[in-house]
Amino acid sequence: MASQLGIYNLALMRMGQPPLTTPTDVSKAADALNSIWATIVDIVLRDHPWNFAIARANLAKLSETPAWGFTTVFQLPSDCVRILGIGESGDVDTNPLLTYKIEGRKLYTDETSVLLKYVRRVEIAGEFDACFASTLAARLAMETAFYLTQSPDIEVKMHKWYLLEISGARGIDAQEDTPQCIISGDWELARG
Repeated sequence: MASQLGIYNLALMRMGQPPLTTPTDVSKAADALNSIWATIVDIVLRDHPWNFAIARANLAKLSETPAWGFTTVFQLPSDCVRILGIGESGDVDTNPLLTYKIEGRKLYTDETSVLLKYVRRVEIAGEFDACFASTLAARLAMETAFYLTQSPDIEVKMHKWYLLEISGARGIDAQEDTPQCIISGDWELARG
């Protein structure tokens, strides 16, 4: 099970830096990592539809009427960091043609009800998937490498490590789902 301290220490040791004893250590490394933790967690969550962070919701319709462009407004969940799809009646994964627009923390559409599939903000490191935790450590290392080491070479190495981690994690994460069938559209079917 991942921990914030374990993720920090993986990032630090990969850069050749000494590990922390607690996330609240009084050190340049702890200060740097703590200052970017929440932002980088959200960024890495947005990088890929991580299975451990996927959630579903039936959105609450707001009473306000859009000035133009759409007919209805829905409130996004407070923990939503990335939308994967919307639907009307369980067709979230199979109906990519519903039109919507995100503005602020609201979803604008012409639909009367909205089912939402999204990536949720996960704030407890113990809930992280192991591949996500490793990818997060690589991103933290990438973001803090130059600040902590003053070495452009280490910064480049941490960037490469991040790209390698995210690529591998995406492949593993994608295999934990039923393959989606690609349904032929009207244009393709008309070609014969």
